[in-house]
Amino acid sequence: LEERIRKKSSARDSTFGGQKIFWNYRSEVVDKLGLDDKHKNIGIAYAVIIVLGFTAFVYVKSEVILNRKEEMEERHRIKRELKMRGENDNSGNKKLAVADS
Repeated sequence: LEERIRKKSSARDSTFGGQKIFWNYRSEVVDKLGLDDKHKNIGIAYAVIIVLGFTAFVYVKSEVILNRKEEMEERHRIKRELKMRGENDNSGNKKLAVADS
C-alpha cells in the first residue's frame, strides 16, 4: 500500500528514442493546479438554486393550501348560518362564495 502511494505521488517516466520523458495523468495535473475549482463552484451554485427554488415552491404551495382551507371554512360557516336561519335552498355551495373587499 505504501509503495502504491509512493508511486502515485511520484512523476511517471518513460523513455522514447533514448530520451527520458516525465509525465502525469491529466487528472493528477487538474487536481494539482486546481483547474476543476470553477466547475465545483458551478455545481454548488446549481445546488443552491435548486434548494432555494424547492423552498419557494413549498412555501407558496402551503400558502395556497392554507388559503383554500380558510375559504372553505368560511363557506361552511356561512352555510351553517343560513341553515340555522332557515334560508337554505338546497343549492349547495355553488351560490356561496367569499367576496374579497
